[in-house]
Amino acid sequence: MNWFERGWYKQHSATWLLLPLTLIFTVLSAVRRLLFKLGLKKKTKLPVPVVIVGNITVGGTGKTPFVIWLARYLQAIGLQPGIISRGYGGQIKSGCHCVAPNDSASLVGDETRLIANNLNLPVMVGRDRALCGEKLASDYGCNIIISDDGLQHYKLARDIEIILIDGHRQLGNQALLPAGPLREGKWRLNTTPLVIQNGRPDNLTLTPYYFSVKAAGFKPILQMGNEDVGLITQKFNKKIGSYAVCAIGNPQRFYHTLQEQGVKILEYHSFIDHHNFTSEDFDVCNGAQIVMTEKDAVKCREFAQANWWYLPIEITPDSKFQAKLAEIIDKTRKQYGI
Repeated sequence: MNWFERGWYKQHSATWLLLPLTLIFTVLSAVRRLLFKLGLKKKTKLPVPVVIVGNITVGGTGKTPFVIWLARYLQAIGLQPGIISRGYGGQIKSGCHCVAPNDSASLVGDETRLIANNLNLPVMVGRDRALCGEKLASDYGCNIIISDDGLQHYKLARDIEIILIDGHRQLGNQALLPAGPLREGKWRLNTTPLVIQNGRPDNLTLTPYYFSVKAAGFKPILQMGNEDVGLITQKFNKKIGSYAVCAIGNPQRFYHTLQEQGVKILEYHSFIDHHNFTSEDFDVCNGAQIVMTEKDAVKCREFAQANWWYLPIEITPDSKFQAKLAEIIDKTRKQYGI
């Protein structure tokens, strides 16, 4: 954790000195929402339903694997979803770009590359989410759009909002940025019936819904996206000692998963979220076995070694959430005639 995060999650109190800046942020956010509500700032309404998957906190909540699960769910019930993403950390600065199989994570963003790797669906990258959604509907035949993040991107009108919460860190000190981790206040959780927590079914204080996370088995990075399944023949060795490398919003969640898997860790190396890895970042590992998240692995394919591995995860929302989601999706389909 950096200095800000330690303050946000009550390990020191110095971030309260930032309350004057939080007040400014609060006022500006409220004014912006009011302008959209009054119609002084225009929203774009797409011809197909839009589902926003986002959060009100800074940092990881499991949003990317949830988007992957949701897309598969919508496909399973006969819809044709498309994904829109800003492509955070990528190089797409204007217009819209549909992710191609050979696009690098540095071009389209690590989370976007990860989503495209896991889904046989169009994934559109661009800062103007409304324009990206329009192209998916008009050019790719998508009849429902999933927005990866964008909860606060009010320019895009939405039919369904799904808000994710970190089951362990919750809302921290519940202050808005920069004194706390919140992009919007706790009140925002009351604006949608679909608030779901990442794990911790024993601590459902903010929502009745949760999703479980399961590790899907260690895979070699060199084989990622490669059809030659015989490229790597050895198996991941949990006992010889690995360097754990991580650049996600909440690295401790990944490290905890490795401990649950019984992996012997030599050292932990954490980088800031979306860090753009280079081969030099791994010099400290001295040729030892390396394990990382799938989100990190998509940025290391060009220089990975045979003993570099990643641990993909799969999520499953609880049955009550799935029932509520099915009810809302059904109503939305009837409204749009799909």
